[in-house]
Amino acid sequence: MANMIKIAGMAVDADDPCQVKTALEAARTKVALGENVEEISIQSPTTRETVRFSPANRAALEAEIQRYDRLCRQKNGQCVRGRRWTFSY
Repeated sequence: MANMIKIAGMAVDADDPCQVKTALEAARTKVALGENVEEISIQSPTTRETVRFSPANRAALEAEIQRYDRLCRQKNGQCVRGRRWTFSY
């Protein structure tokens, strides 16, 4: 049975890392284009203030995209990029 979740307006199977990665990349694009920006306006008789914010954490989103990219590569039998080691003498 598929474990369906909704990411960036797309229904994806949570057990398929390739689908999740694609949906997370779509969410990153929406954040970059400003589609997920919320705006709050406070108005009084003398002043008006508007606050714009994005509810997304870009660093966490990038980390999840990288994690699901690694899982997708493993699922498809592709080489998984590892950490590069540098040795100093």
